[in-house]
Amino acid sequence: MTDTPVLLQKYADQHCSEESEALKFIAKATQEELQYADMLSGKQVAGLLRLLIQTGDFKSVLEVGMFTGYATTAMAEVLPADGHITTLEMNTLYAGIADRGFKVAGVEDKITVIMGSARETVQNIEGSFDLIFLDADKQWYPEYYRVLKPRLRSGGLLVSDNVFWYGGVLELEDRKSRAIHAFNEMLHEDEDMEVVMLGIRDGLSIARKR
Repeated sequence: MTDTPVLLQKYADQHCSEESEALKFIAKATQEELQYADMLSGKQVAGLLRLLIQTGDFKSVLEVGMFTGYATTAMAEVLPADGHITTLEMNTLYAGIADRGFKVAGVEDKITVIMGSARETVQNIEGSFDLIFLDADKQWYPEYYRVLKPRLRSGGLLVSDNVFWYGGVLELEDRKSRAIHAFNEMLHEDEDMEVVMLGIRDGLSIARKR
């Protein structure tokens, strides 16, 4: 079947745990108000982030690239009462949808949104984090890695989305594909990191800092 990969993705979504009402709200608002709803992390990625937080007993999360807050909300819903997410976003329209979703979920007190270019705001982030979710502008992934690695605690996880870039990492014909490939190589060659790359959606890598 030529469309087997697409059908399997739908099958996987159907067999993930049901979304909360807040996540359904965010997905619906994104689809109705934006042209690029496919940028949502979706049930598979968000579900994995939730499981990682819960099984690792994580409390401090940094998200680089929030979009409309689907993954942010999914993670905040399972954080303990003293857990917190710092998330970076530059688009006020996206942030507005996210804020509404946070209120529906009742998790706004667990989330700090820092507005502005993530390339600039990430430079001023202090402290260390249990989990960092990277899903910002793809052409700057290598630069983000250099900044984020020192902010990840020993034993913490760096989860990076879109590491396949729709197959572009195999051909390297555009700047973003080359940047993501360079980032993937950096992770693979870094002896401080233990890495697994998964074929979830558009590719997801999970790197544990030794």
